Amino acid sequence: MSEDLLRKLQLMEEDYVGQPPVVQQKDLREINQIRTQLGLPLVDAGLKEIGAAAAVEEEAKPAPEEVQDYTEAREVYQAYLRKIKELEAHRAYAEQVVKATNGPGRTPVRPLATMGTNGGPLLCDHCGKPIVLEGGSFHGVAADVAWQKNPRDNWTSWILGGMVVEIQTNDTLRIYHGYPGRNNNHCCNIASREHEKARAKFVSSKDDEKETMIFAFLEHEFPDMRSQERLDLLNHILNTLYDYDPGIGINRPSRES
Repeated sequence: MSEDLLRKLQLMEEDYVGQPPVVQQKDLREINQIRTQLGLPLVDAGLKEIGAAAAVEEEAKPAPEEVQDYTEAREVYQAYLRKIKELEAHRAYAEQVVKATNGPGRTPVRPLATMGTNGGPLLCDHCGKPIVLEGGSFHGVAADVAWQKNPRDNWTSWILGGMVVEIQTNDTLRIYHGYPGRNNNHCCNIASREHEKARAKFVSSKDDEKETMIFAFLEHEFPDMRSQERLDLLNHILNTLYDYDPGIGINRPSRES
């Protein structure tokens, strides 16, 4: 039994340094529990022995059980759930538009004319104007205007000046006129520079204290969740609430969303 505990202690102390702070806190408690069972001195957060005298005092006077307040962490978690719910429809919509407009060569005209907000045309997220067709009898005509005159299901067309269908970091849709990198004045390239400036100015309020607070809440709230699943959830909460948020584009499932 002692050999098994000693082996477990050695493995935990070897892995300790590479773990995130929130995991280290949990592991440190278990490390010191094992050390107590083995009659070894307790260690601090740097795995340095506290000393025999301190260990005896710690054992003689058990620390009062801490009653942790999860109010703030629970509010953060609720905000995360609201944000996920808000983005759900926009993420599904973005996938639908990408699928409908995807493919080599010419672009289907129907989604350009009808998959915008409330069934209107898809609009450029930079200039707010619809996509324009290239070639044939509708050369230079906006997709929605052309569709009203010629609503053919399998109609495809080249796009005058190019078009970019982009999924942002929050999985929401962006539509732009132009060709990436070809001309600085194309809408897609102007928008890209604006996003880069916004990201550069953004300062996250995410810190170790928030991470520790939220992780402790997740341990309390979801005791049966696997450790990796809990860490994945923690990272998703932090990324969703505290990383740069590009917002939602002008093309939406409905005006109310």
